[in-house]
Amino acid sequence: MATETTTLRVYPVWIEAVATVLREILRSPLPADTVLQQFFRKHRKMGKRDRAFVAETVYGMLRHYRRLAHAARRRADDLRFLALLYLEVFGFGDAILDLPVRPAERGALEAAARRFREPDLPDDPAAALGILYSLPDWLVAAWLEVLPRETVEARCAALKAPAPLTVRVNTLKADRGTVQQRLLEEGFPSRPTPYSPVGLILEEKAFIFRTRAFQEGLFEVQDEGSQLISLLTEARPGQVVVDGCAGGGGKTLHLAALMEGKGRLYAFDIHEARLRELRPRARRADVHNIRLHVLPHNRASIVRRLYGKADVVLVDAPCSGTGVLRRNPDAAWKITPERVAALVEQQRQILEAYAPLVRPGGRLVYATCSLLPAENEQQIHTFLNAHPEFTLIPAAEVLARQGIALPHQTDAFLRIEPTTHGTDGFFAAVLVRS
Repeated sequence: MATETTTLRVYPVWIEAVATVLREILRSPLPADTVLQQFFRKHRKMGKRDRAFVAETVYGMLRHYRRLAHAARRRADDLRFLALLYLEVFGFGDAILDLPVRPAERGALEAAARRFREPDLPDDPAAALGILYSLPDWLVAAWLEVLPRETVEARCAALKAPAPLTVRVNTLKADRGTVQQRLLEEGFPSRPTPYSPVGLILEEKAFIFRTRAFQEGLFEVQDEGSQLISLLTEARPGQVVVDGCAGGGGKTLHLAALMEGKGRLYAFDIHEARLRELRPRARRADVHNIRLHVLPHNRASIVRRLYGKADVVLVDAPCSGTGVLRRNPDAAWKITPERVAALVEQQRQILEAYAPLVRPGGRLVYATCSLLPAENEQQIHTFLNAHPEFTLIPAAEVLARQGIALPHQTDAFLRIEPTTHGTDGFFAAVLVRS
């Protein structure tokens, strides 16, 4: 049976809203989702359909921003025109769009759409891939220095695809099969993640925070790659475990589940606002062994008191976020080489601050959601040169002990990314103190 096609009239006010939000996102240091939420709070009268149109169009434009601007040529700074160009090329769902295009600009819009579909690309490989996949030249060039062009292009393409909605089952309350059935009963079919033993991938994007299963603390939204990072700790009940950069606490809650709620789990962060999110999440998950501490700096007294006492220290370091660009496409235009250099130094200082907490025989897990060697392999090599008391052990072997066979691991480091694993991009190293 043929599906019925509908015509959607796109109102000028929608295009104006898209242009306004996009302008604010590009100017603001805040993430795109935060700026979008602020905009919707200011415009509470917008209906559900209006908000969905604005949000989806804005995120689509962010994914393809550079290519849109390249195709628009002299009108690259006209965000209203770029919005119309995006909708001309990609549409909105299955609807036929009635766009508010002035007769005088129809020809320019159609010409720009042709240039978008068949862009004229420069000879320089970094610039060509940067335009084609809407990424900065310097970032593509950094990847081309260490990887073949076809591998880099596959990575670029994967980072442009929307990410799936993945959740982690809270094993303190239920097993994966039970949560999968509960979600299905509430109208949200899912399938098990291929690598994490406690993950589910929703068949469709959905707002699942109002489900009874979520309100009862049966799961948390967490990418499968992030789940694998927590599993590298092999945290056990009764241990002393430190999450040195806890943030909103996604990995902290996973560590608590691995510890079965037994032992001491310290959640440290220098940002109070981030840790504030963890308290209600811990209550919902029925986690009671977390000790939250907002630190004035990473060598605070509570940190020093734990020197030599921690069985496991997880350093999920602040990073460029180049591995999660499919979720945060605006970040591509907020990262600079100078910012990466500053982050590398910050990561080095954090590692130096938390390494003394690891007891002899204990474990230090360093992780980022970056795909840049300077934040990953180079960072660990620098650390090991300064700390011969630590030894790198193969991450794949740690996962294999838990029944996880992760393909495409060529050395001791963990490297996962959208191209090969369908997850966000992550790096991790497992270090044991002698």
